[in-house]
Amino acid sequence: MIVAALIFAGTAGAVELEGDGLLAGASVQTTNELHIRYYRMARPEPGFEAQFPNLHDYVEQVDRINLLISKDSLTIGATVDQVALFSNRYILDGEMMHSWPLYQDDVLSPFDDALVRLEKLYVQRRFSAVELAAGDVYASFGRGIALNIVKNTDVDVDTSLRGAKAVVRAGQSDLSFVTGLSNPQWISVTNANLSINQDPRHMVSGARWERFGLGPVNAGAHAVVYRFARQEDEGKPSLLRYEEPLDAQVAGLTLEAPGMGGLDLYAEADYFRYPGAELRDPETGADDAYAAYASVAAYPGRLALLLEGRASKDSERINTFTTPEGWEVATIPTLEYERVITEDGAAAVNSNDLTGARLRADLRTKWEGVVPYASVAAFRDEDLGGVHFNTSPETIGHAMLGVSRLGHELLFRLNAGYRQDVRDEAAEGADELLHFDGDVHFPLSEHLALELASDAKRFSWGNNLSQQTDFGELSNSVSVYYKEKLIGILYQDWSDNELIQSEGNLSKDVYGAAEIRYKPNSSSTLALFYGAYKAGIRCSGGQCRQLPGFDGGRLSFQTTF
Repeated sequence: MIVAALIFAGTAGAVELEGDGLLAGASVQTTNELHIRYYRMARPEPGFEAQFPNLHDYVEQVDRINLLISKDSLTIGATVDQVALFSNRYILDGEMMHSWPLYQDDVLSPFDDALVRLEKLYVQRRFSAVELAAGDVYASFGRGIALNIVKNTDVDVDTSLRGAKAVVRAGQSDLSFVTGLSNPQWISVTNANLSINQDPRHMVSGARWERFGLGPVNAGAHAVVYRFARQEDEGKPSLLRYEEPLDAQVAGLTLEAPGMGGLDLYAEADYFRYPGAELRDPETGADDAYAAYASVAAYPGRLALLLEGRASKDSERINTFTTPEGWEVATIPTLEYERVITEDGAAAVNSNDLTGARLRADLRTKWEGVVPYASVAAFRDEDLGGVHFNTSPETIGHAMLGVSRLGHELLFRLNAGYRQDVRDEAAEGADELLHFDGDVHFPLSEHLALELASDAKRFSWGNNLSQQTDFGELSNSVSVYYKEKLIGILYQDWSDNELIQSEGNLSKDVYGAAEIRYKPNSSSTLALFYGAYKAGIRCSGGQCRQLPGFDGGRLSFQTTF
C-alpha cells in the first residue's frame, strides 16, 4: 500500500472527470492519510509474564480518504474511514480471547477486528444569492458562544451536523439557517481506536442574521435550540429529537466596527435558557445563563494593543451531554494561553462562573520581523464544582513576555509566563505555574537547517482536601532539515505529574522518541516514528481533551492527488 501511495504521490494534483454526464469536466481531488501503529502495552497476563511479556501488544491500521468533486458552483465531498486491529487476540485454554476489542456490541461490522465507515458526506451548491448544503455541515455563530460545531483536528475532533444548511444574501444582509443531528467521527486518526461505540445523536437548529454597512458597524443576531439524547434514547430513531422537548435555547447579539476611529471593535452577548432539568444549576435550580465577550484593538505608532474581556455564568452547562463524548457544541473565548493549560487551568477554561480580561501589546521594532510582546490577564473564578480542586473562589493572574521573528531564514518564537491562582480562603493558599516554551530555526548551510524546541513547566498546588503533588514537565526536540524534503527529529519528554495516565519508555518519568519525515513533493509526507510521549491535557479553540500517551512505533503516509 505504501508503494502504491508513493506512486500516486509523484503525480499529486487534481484530475478532471471525462464524459458528457452531469459531472463531466468536474475537478476531483483525493486526500489519503494512512497510519500503521504498533502499541507496546504494559499489561502482563497473570501467570504468563515471563513466557509472553508482550502478549497484549497489538498493531492498528487506520486509513482516511477524503474525496472532493467540484464543478462550477457544485461541490460534493465525502470522508471514508477504515480501521483494523492485528495481534489483538490470543488463545487461552483453547478459547479465543480479545486483548483489545475494536468496537462494542452496538456497532455492526462484518469483520471481527475491522470497521469501514462513511464518516462524512455532503453536497453544496452556490447560486447568485443563495448557498445550499445537505449532508454533513459545520456551523459557528459569532465567536462560537451560542454555536461552535467545527472541525478541530488539533484535538482529534471532527463532529458535524448531518442535516442541511442555507445562506441567503439579500443586499447588505445575510441570513443563515442550519439544522441537523450531531455526527461525531467514530474512527480516530491520531488516537487509538478501542471499544468504538455509537455516540447518541443530538439535535441542533439555529439561525443567524447579519447586516453589514450600518454606517461603520456590522450587526448580527442569532438563535439556537438544542435537544440532547439520553441513555434511554438508545435504539430509538434519532429523528425523534425533533419531536421531543427542547433542552436549551440560546439567543445572542453581535456588533462589529472594524477601523472605526482607528480601532477594531467587537462585542457579543448571549442569553441561555435551559428547559432541560439536567442542564440547570444543581443547587439553585436556576434555568438561565449568560455569556459575553468584547475586544478592542488599537494601533498607536509601532504598537498593536488588544484588550479582551469576557463574563459567563452557567453557559458551560450547554456542553453537559457532549463533553463526556469528547467534544463541545459551544465555546466562549478563553483568553488563555492554551499551550500551558494544566488540570488546574482546565477548570477555569470550563468554569461556570468566570469573569476576566486580557491586555496584550505587540511592538514592531526596527529589526526586520522582530516583534516582542507583553500580556497580562486577570480572572475571577467563582465556580467550585466540576474539576475544581479549590473549595473557595479564586482570583487568577497571568503575566507573559515573548518575542517572535517569522518569515525569514532565522526565525524564532519565545514565550515565558507566571500564573497564580489565589484562593479566597487563606488556608487554601494558591496554585502557581511558571512556564517557558520556544523554538528556533536557523540555516546551517545551503541545504541544511536546524530547529530547536523546548517546553518547560513548574506547577505548585495550593492546599486541597485531596492533596496533589507539585510537578514539573520538560519537553525538548532537535530537528535537522535537508532541502525541506528530509527531516530527522529527536524528542525527549519528562514529567513527574502523578495525574497523567502514562509511563515513560526510558524510565517512569522520561520519554524518548525519534522520527524521520520524507516529503517527495509538496503534497505528500511519509513519516516513521518510534518511541513514546506522555499523556496529558491538550486545548485548542477553547476546547480541552485528555489525550492518551503513546509507546511504540508508527508509520504514516499522507498525500493529495
